[in-house]
Amino acid sequence: MRKLQFTANSDKDGPMGKLDTQTQVVELLAGKLEKYGFQTLSQSGDQVAVSVDNHELPLSVMCQGQDESGRLVCEITSYPDEDQDWLDRITEQSLLNQLAQAVENTLKEEEAYSEFQWKTISK
Repeated sequence: MRKLQFTANSDKDGPMGKLDTQTQVVELLAGKLEKYGFQTLSQSGDQVAVSVDNHELPLSVMCQGQDESGRLVCEITSYPDEDQDWLDRITEQSLLNQLAQAVENTLKEEEAYSEFQWKTISK
């Protein structure tokens, strides 16, 4: 599993500010990942699913906590299917790497998001 942490420079305080930021990130990704070859599937709440070459790749967006300067810290997490044969797993890992780059590039186009850091989380 990979996780992209980044800061959202949002002027909104409180829980509604977090929710609005999550929604903004989901809508941004849903609207702009197509230019990188990913088709956006129907989404709900803080999740966006994309597909490429008939492979569905789920993403989860969570904005919580604030750093020392009061900015929201958000995370985008991908959950690959662990129960695949090795060829499908290699294919999905390659697609996830492409998707990760597309997500980061999309967010970097917006001034409201900064301080990007990828983390690999092992189960």
